[in-house]
Amino acid sequence: MKGTVKLILRETWLLKKTILFIGVILTAFVAALLSVISVLLDVPSGMYHGLNELANVYTMSVKNTTGALQLAGGTQCMGVIDGITRYATLTGSKSYNTNPHNMRAAEEDPPAEVAVSISVTGYAVPYAQAGETFAPYLDPREGYQFPKRPGELAINKSIAKLAGVEIGDTITLSPDLFFHDPEEGLDLSAVAPQTYTVVGYIDTNSIRTYNALHPKDTYLSYAHFYFIPEGDPVYSLLYYRFCDSRVLHNAYLNVTRAGGTATMNYRVAAQVENIAVAQAFFFAVTFVLGVLVLFVLYSLIAIFYRQRKGMICRLKLLGARNSTVAGIYCIIAILLVVVAVVLGALFSMAFNLYFIDLCGQLFKQFSANFVSRFRPIVPVSVFFGLAAFIVLLFFLVNRKVRNAAIAQEVRHE
Repeated sequence: MKGTVKLILRETWLLKKTILFIGVILTAFVAALLSVISVLLDVPSGMYHGLNELANVYTMSVKNTTGALQLAGGTQCMGVIDGITRYATLTGSKSYNTNPHNMRAAEEDPPAEVAVSISVTGYAVPYAQAGETFAPYLDPREGYQFPKRPGELAINKSIAKLAGVEIGDTITLSPDLFFHDPEEGLDLSAVAPQTYTVVGYIDTNSIRTYNALHPKDTYLSYAHFYFIPEGDPVYSLLYYRFCDSRVLHNAYLNVTRAGGTATMNYRVAAQVENIAVAQAFFFAVTFVLGVLVLFVLYSLIAIFYRQRKGMICRLKLLGARNSTVAGIYCIIAILLVVVAVVLGALFSMAFNLYFIDLCGQLFKQFSANFVSRFRPIVPVSVFFGLAAFIVLLFFLVNRKVRNAAIAQEVRHE
């Protein structure tokens, strides 16, 4: 063992010029590689952090799903049911109807007259989240309250008069077949009417005003009525709220990769492409620098082999094992990688500042959120990756050392 260590030290001294020259190049490339990897992680984090400063709550809608679908980090807040919350007719206890459309006439028939109607919209709010969802909009006035249990509904007072209902009455929500159009993807034929008990009125203008005053914290869209559905309904759109834009984006990717259809909050959606562009750019730079570092290591081993070919053959002729001879130069390369990674980690901060400044110029809106962070896991991972590559090179060197023709060449020197 001591002899091997002495041999390593001796060979390191004899190869000092090569090691110094290659070491400088390797350190420069490793420093650049470490900084780019760090920026690759920092830039998306900065953009997500900037988005989180724009709003405290973000929403995402998932198409054609049941309330049983759970998304990591997301909370169901409201849902849309075609034929019930939209494209629907509201019929009250006194047989009033808010959407007295006639069925569409066939093309060959004379056009049918369509009675004047109004368009109303509502939302189904899951029972588990109803209290939290409605809490910011509670109205102290008598008669104004939101539903608390499944089967209850709150409605705009003016719409209630048109539908012919008061508090305590029942109201039936049923599909308005005027909008039935399977060819356009809107099939209302299988939607069964649903009946709810009116428990209170809502002030639509107050909801709209509150949302305008608290744009960073609100997620409930104003509507003409809200109700808590019974059972586990199938939603045409089910909205989830998220407190972190990165979590929202990850949930969106999980849904779409599983074959579902989702729509992110417009602010996040507008920046996702920028995040993807930044990631693609820095990943490409990381790949190029990684290839260059591996090429430098391969060149280093190749130079060692060429410069010390005679010594390698003599060691073989003296009885040294092939693996021992190959291991000497691979250990030197690993030691050089250790030095290059340590120095590269120190020098990488200068590269980080340059790249972070570049990102600040490209994405000015989030420039204040781009902060360079030192992550010890990055240089450690790079070291083990390069060490693994040197292990692969060991087998290459070991195969060359095993070549008997080299020993034969030395005998003729």
